[in-house]
Amino acid sequence: MHLLFNTARWELILLVSSIGALTIWKLFNSASFAGMLRANDGTLSPARIQMLVLMGFTALQYLLATIHDPSHLHPLPPGLVMAMGGSQLVYLAAKAWSLFGMNRNLGRNSEGK
Repeated sequence: MHLLFNTARWELILLVSSIGALTIWKLFNSASFAGMLRANDGTLSPARIQMLVLMGFTALQYLLATIHDPSHLHPLPPGLVMAMGGSQLVYLAAKAWSLFGMNRNLGRNSEGK
C-alpha cells in the first residue's frame, strides 16, 4: 500500500509539473506573455508587472515551504497575504482609474463640442 501511495504521489507531482512547464513554455514562445504585461494602449503596465512579481514570489515561497516539509500544506505568512492583497488593490485601482478616467475624458470632450 505504501508503494501505491508513493507512486500516485510522484505521478501527481509529475503531472502538475509538466502542465506548469508546458504552460510557461507556450507563454514564452508566443506573444501572449508580453501582451499580459501591456496596457490597452500598448505600453508596459507597471501595475501588472508588480502583480506578476509578487504572485511569483508568493508561489515560490509556498513551494519552498512545501518542499521543506511535505507532510502538510503550510499556511501563508500574514504579511505575505497582506502584501498580495495590497498588490491586487493597486492593480485594480489602476485598472479602474484607466477605465473610468477614459470615460470621464470622453464625456468632457463631447460636452465641449
